[in-house]
Amino acid sequence: MDAAKDLHQPAESYFDPEPPLTKLLMAPPIAWWGFNTWTWRASTTLFGSLFVGVMYLIARRLRRDRFFAVCAALFVCLDGLAFVESRIGVIDIIAVFFAALVYYAFLLHWQARTRTQWRVSLYAMAAIAGLAFGAKLTALAPIVVAGALIGARALAPYLVAAMPALRRIAGDRRYETVLWREAAGPRALLHYLVAAGVTVAIFSACFSRYLTVEHPDIYRFTACSQGTSGLTTAPGPPEHLHVPVVHVGSVALPNPLQALHNIYEINSAAIQYHELECHSHPYASRWYTWPVMEHPVLFYYDQPSGTARASAITDMGNPAVWWPAIPALLFCVWRATRGPNAWRVGVGMLGVVSLVAMILLFHAATRYHDPNKVDTSYTASTFAALFHRQPSPSDEIARVDPGPLFTLAFIGLILFTAALTLSAAVSRTFVPAFIVLGYITAWMMWVPGNERRVLFFYHALGMLIFAALALAYVLAAIRRAAFQPNGGRRISLAPISYALVGSVVAAFIFFYPVWTAVPQSPADHQMRVWVDSL
Repeated sequence: MDAAKDLHQPAESYFDPEPPLTKLLMAPPIAWWGFNTWTWRASTTLFGSLFVGVMYLIARRLRRDRFFAVCAALFVCLDGLAFVESRIGVIDIIAVFFAALVYYAFLLHWQARTRTQWRVSLYAMAAIAGLAFGAKLTALAPIVVAGALIGARALAPYLVAAMPALRRIAGDRRYETVLWREAAGPRALLHYLVAAGVTVAIFSACFSRYLTVEHPDIYRFTACSQGTSGLTTAPGPPEHLHVPVVHVGSVALPNPLQALHNIYEINSAAIQYHELECHSHPYASRWYTWPVMEHPVLFYYDQPSGTARASAITDMGNPAVWWPAIPALLFCVWRATRGPNAWRVGVGMLGVVSLVAMILLFHAATRYHDPNKVDTSYTASTFAALFHRQPSPSDEIARVDPGPLFTLAFIGLILFTAALTLSAAVSRTFVPAFIVLGYITAWMMWVPGNERRVLFFYHALGMLIFAALALAYVLAAIRRAAFQPNGGRRISLAPISYALVGSVVAAFIFFYPVWTAVPQSPADHQMRVWVDSL
């Protein structure tokens, strides 16, 4: 709908808490072929398809292993979350495409060995990052991962020299850091500052259409309003943002300062909205349920009157990808902490214990919340009309306080990621460390604020990139493994790897009806409800 508003002449004003690039990219098919259910989805289908290709390129950059790359791309292609998001008119698949493209550009920059490669890849990454932020602010995740790894590599020589224990972890890979620093040259910091400016400039350019419209409806939010719409606005009328022009006689010229002010005000209001918005939803889910897909979103459900067949669309991921990805990520942690036993056990236990403590503490705080703080903005009549049932306490999003122990566990997880980042920068463990860092960052970025605001399983889309990479990494390791019992014939484990790939394909075929609204009997539908999707 917002994409269609951008096409109106004159364009319509609307308040959008997300940056505008995705809507602009969804507008051309609507302009060319009209406003209908096919044109809404044309752009998301295109970018969802391109996302699969970028996954292949990322995997090939990580390892020169075609099997690993094909598996990573295949797992994304056959995952229900990415598949459904690519077939509906929402912005998330476009945003995750640009996030994945940032990761690919970062890997090009990380592997640069000449001055030209270093600079071209840096500015390409900066430009793509600007587009990624223009698509959705969740581009923060790849920027955090890239910034942390680049910072660790820049500081690695000094840290290794100051900490003899790191020399045993670094091994013989320190020469890569030396080559990269030589490619960076003496003005590396200046180039990074200029690249940051490029990112900001391209992000601002994404608002070009938005800035050509008068916006009399920029609300400033002040608090969460339980039991109503979920937000309380500031007293008085909404803020009015004028088109940023300055008149010189009879000529109207762009006003860059006013344009930057408008962009700041728009994003400030959007961040306030995300920070304070707290209404409930029956398909909301907590962050710690996403790896197991406990409560995905039901996008569509229809059972014609007088028939016994129903159609449904849910964004449940492929269980053959998401569930095996959990032990695969633990395997990546084990590989990423390769080195002295004290380092491997200490860092691994720090990460696992911190994460388990966070989950248990948050779940306990959610379960034993103050019933007076429950948001009841969805009324019984709304539930009855939309979801054919009455609300239950599990449908409500309550304000919870995980407490200081949760904060301490979160700090422990941050220390774990810092250790992985350092290990990735100085040792041979870059690939598994990069996978774990990407997964945790895409996941943990949603934790601050989930104690008061509603989130959905599709917010885990950025995690899928690394769930697929982790599973492909393990299958590639299994494919190369073999054992020789009692000195007999050598037996390869490759068939196990191929069988697991086949299980992903089989699961996609099995769950295809609940991703595409294929009419099913109640028994067939219930057979495919493996998680709490209704």
